[in-house]
Amino acid sequence: MIGTRCGIHISKQGKIHCKGRIIINDSVMLQTQKQGQIHIGKQFYTNRYTRIIAHERIEIGHNVTLGQMVSILDHDHRYTFEGDDLQLDGYVTSSIKIGNNVWIADKVTILKGVTIGDNVVVGANSLVHKDVPANSVVGGVPFRVLKEL
Repeated sequence: MIGTRCGIHISKQGKIHCKGRIIINDSVMLQTQKQGQIHIGKQFYTNRYTRIIAHERIEIGHNVTLGQMVSILDHDHRYTFEGDDLQLDGYVTSSIKIGNNVWIADKVTILKGVTIGDNVVVGANSLVHKDVPANSVVGGVPFRVLKEL
């Protein structure tokens, strides 16, 4: 099921693969760039205004729920300064893997190169900048483990 005002863009060599029933709410962006791939497992649900953008690879396991305004980005802009001028020049990429049975609450940002283990809850407004251990509840900016399950 795909809601209204969604932006789904698959680049010429990109791929979005869904293994089962998924629900994509209104105003969600799924996008691949160049050879980027997004792999989504069974029982996936994402709420409004979420964006998932893959330049390399984003893998999402089974039974994963995303809150509103979640950003999952497997890239950063490459930049330099020439004198006082900021110059953007391409991207630095690294794959993301999200395990099974994961709930990612509202306004979470997941950065490149991260692996989130199975059975994880990520609290609202968190910044996930490094790997998250399985069987845990995490939260904060940057996140820290709040509880082991």
